[in-house]
Amino acid sequence: MSDDDLEIVRGSGNIFADFGDPDAETKLMKAKLAAKIIGVLDDRKIKAVTAAKMASVAAADISRVRNADLSKFTLDWLVRLHHALEPDVEVGLTFSPRERETRHALAC
Repeated sequence: MSDDDLEIVRGSGNIFADFGDPDAETKLMKAKLAAKIIGVLDDRKIKAVTAAKMASVAAADISRVRNADLSKFTLDWLVRLHHALEPDVEVGLTFSPRERETRHALAC
């Protein structure tokens, strides 16, 4: 394959939508929330067992979140987990109009 055969396509900002997933918005929200949870665990150096006790969940569930294996979890479960780990942080939801999709293909 030569450089002439390559095409650059800008993503939408939601990889799940880019691949046509029907639950793209939910999966993106779950992924963002899981990233915040992982950040809290890392920043505070909280082990899975400790986090599990704090949130009254199984340590295996904390490990699943750490590994971004989120299919088992609902968005509200992840919000409750985040709240158990960071009760002083408010989690919010913002609604805004979508930008029109303007995917530009650039030939290299």
